[in-house]
Amino acid sequence: MKRQQVVFYLLFIFFLTSFGQSNNKQVSKNSSAKNNSTSKQKNYYAKLKLIDTFNNVLQKDTATSISVAQFSPIYIGDKKNELKITYNTSKVGNRIYKWGKHKKPDPKTMIISIDTTQTVGSPMGVWEYLKKPEYRVGKIAYPVFIENLCKDTLEIGFGNVLPIIMEAKDENGIWKPIQKKYKYGCGKGLTQFYLGPKQLAVTTMKQFDGTFKTKLRLVFSYTTLKVYSNEIDGYINKGQFE
Repeated sequence: MKRQQVVFYLLFIFFLTSFGQSNNKQVSKNSSAKNNSTSKQKNYYAKLKLIDTFNNVLQKDTATSISVAQFSPIYIGDKKNELKITYNTSKVGNRIYKWGKHKKPDPKTMIISIDTTQTVGSPMGVWEYLKKPEYRVGKIAYPVFIENLCKDTLEIGFGNVLPIIMEAKDENGIWKPIQKKYKYGCGKGLTQFYLGPKQLAVTTMKQFDGTFKTKLRLVFSYTTLKVYSNEIDGYINKGQFE
């Protein structure tokens, strides 16, 4: 009887070990597939040509405290090899007046990719288009590609902004916001941006000058739903955490 118990115990341990190894291999396989897919998408975005009609000199932005984010779209539409961008967000289409009609995005339905192989300028201020002709703000930025990966249409912003902020790692390696969301005083009359299946939106991420080298990322959030971008190297000032 004791011998049978020992044999059963050994078989049980063997089963658990084999299952654990198989499960770890599957997790590793899934993770590898996901990383390969993300890498392919990043390479695809880097090959897209952004048609910018402005050529004024661009320079890095500086900040000494937490700032208000303005991630305005400079393009929303179909995926093409060449995308004509605009720095006047009022010219960007894909708008609807009826709020809540479309699905809110999540990490499975939308990807955000910062492309560090190209540079663009920054869009006009939220209300500037009412007073001035289109121009390119002279702050150098990386293009940020946002793609709808699902079959549903997604709502991705309102007014002239997308709900995105920039985060950075502090000295302890903890992610902290260095920007606050842009807030309208009143939502009356504001439209919502939508992104159709497989469509792209392009916005801009300013490059900051500073003395603290760290990792940066973007966070898109509607209430508790959050979508994170890839991480990039960059510089900021430590005061931007406050």
